[in-house]
Amino acid sequence: MKITGIVDNYKVHPLLKRDWGLSILVENNGSLTLFDTGNDYRILEHNITHLGLRFKTIDNLFLSHYHDDHTGGLEYIMENYTVKRSFIPSRFPERMLKLLREKSEVIICDSPKEIEPNIYSTGTFEGDIPEHSMVLKTPKGLVVIVGCSHPKVENILEFAKKEFKDKLHAVIGGFHFYKLYEEKLFVRIDRIKKTEVEYILPSHCTGTDALNVLNVEFKGRIMKFGAGTILEI
Repeated sequence: MKITGIVDNYKVHPLLKRDWGLSILVENNGSLTLFDTGNDYRILEHNITHLGLRFKTIDNLFLSHYHDDHTGGLEYIMENYTVKRSFIPSRFPERMLKLLREKSEVIICDSPKEIEPNIYSTGTFEGDIPEHSMVLKTPKGLVVIVGCSHPKVENILEFAKKEFKDKLHAVIGGFHFYKLYEEKLFVRIDRIKKTEVEYILPSHCTGTDALNVLNVEFKGRIMKFGAGTILEI
């Protein structure tokens, strides 16, 4: 299984552009799953090109939630790629639903669902911002990919561990810590530690100040993730 960061606030590839947004590609036995589409289609297109990604068909389009920094490239994707299936949380905006239904099969993930072998949706975490996360089953354990973690990353990890009955190998994506003061941040970090997740790869909306704290609290267990990161699991 191969995971490639396409759009992120951070980058590890000199030719790529940064943006406040997220898009990640998962390759699994020849199939392609695109997690979110970033904020600006021009940056999405630029980074796809400079990463040398030459696909024209997306087997699974996974949209974590409806915010612009995760769906900004949606129209570009639907116009320029063949999308077989789209996986979305419940209570998705009608305008986006219409676009998705015109060009793909739409699956609403109100509860945990298999996307394909070894790739799953957690199902929708209800709240002000309905959101679902992706879970990858790997030989090393579960890898959880989160969009903005509006339901709180520790809640997502606790749920994934219980629902999919395996240890947590890693969590990748936006932790949404950028607005937190230190006292609240440490309470949240303690709960992440209790999930016993082996590695964290925070990016996107995690925030620079929070990253500095996480680098200390998870020393030896934190990895850099951004546009251009390629992981083989």
